[in-house]
Amino acid sequence: MVRALARHIRVYWLVGDQCDSLDWLVADADEVGSVRCLRKDSIKAYWAYLTARYVFFTHGLYGSPRPPPNKTFVNLWHGDGPKQRKNFAEVRSTLVVSGTELWGKPRARSFGVGESGVVITGNPRVDQFARPADDSSLRDVGIDPSKHFVLWLPTYRATEYRGRRTGLVRNWADAEELSNSELIRTKLTQVAEDARLLGVMLAVKPHHLDADQFADTGMHIISNADLRKARIGLYQLLARADGLVTDYSSVWTDFLAVNRPIGFYCPDLDEYVANRGLNVEEYPSLLPGPLLESREDFRRFMRDCLEESDSSRAQRSRSIDRIGAETRLGATKRLLDAVGITRSETPSINYLSIRTH
Repeated sequence: MVRALARHIRVYWLVGDQCDSLDWLVADADEVGSVRCLRKDSIKAYWAYLTARYVFFTHGLYGSPRPPPNKTFVNLWHGDGPKQRKNFAEVRSTLVVSGTELWGKPRARSFGVGESGVVITGNPRVDQFARPADDSSLRDVGIDPSKHFVLWLPTYRATEYRGRRTGLVRNWADAEELSNSELIRTKLTQVAEDARLLGVMLAVKPHHLDADQFADTGMHIISNADLRKARIGLYQLLARADGLVTDYSSVWTDFLAVNRPIGFYCPDLDEYVANRGLNVEEYPSLLPGPLLESREDFRRFMRDCLEESDSSRAQRSRSIDRIGAETRLGATKRLLDAVGITRSETPSINYLSIRTH
């Protein structure tokens, strides 16, 4: 998003970390000189926010007040998916972005923007798939680029936030940590070994808030620190994956854009529904890939990641139709067109503030 905006207007990029630890994310961008990184908790950042013509954010910003008539606030949100969420209306904006009809249309009411305030352009982060990690970067995170690999991105069930945050530290649980279960831990170890025998490397990237670090599962573990050291984003890593395993995360709706197999490991589905809740009925019927329960389910899925079957492709196609997914790359350009940001903008008088995590 920052890269695309910098081609048109001056960008104030508001972040929670030290700016020098994030410079690499945009160092090779066109018009990088138009980007200024600021700590979100600084006076300069707040002033940039107050004077910006456009404001883009993913989790709300500075209390998310109602946008003035002469400004455009764009809520990029966290993606599309089945997790039950509350208090949408407290995150105010002019426009809300979505990548699917199924989860996008209800945002008109839940965010209070009306039908015209929802833009189903696809989530801008999918455009990172067009900049895949190179072989050297894969090696840096412990993946052999000559082999097939599948990435598991589990939803975090319990949090263990270690960073700085205004207000209370957010620790909670939607379900039991998966690797706390000896049965699940044993199965994952077996699945990792089965994958190796098939010539597939199974890697897990825990969410940065996840209290579960998936130790003793036999899988290769990739952390945020590993990605930063290799100087690649998660979606650049995903772009090289031969398949994805996930559960209730919104990432699968984005991964549809690369048209590769997606499997779903949801051993705690009933518990998760009871505690967190889902916003759709019959979630399994919407999925673009199989629910993975037995070792044979996993082996079959891994074989599809090596050479995909027609039935796997057909299930994904049906899912795309059912949820109304926008699977084309170019989401960022479509969003900028919808907002009205073009090369005719004058960089010296147009500003943007964007919050990232």
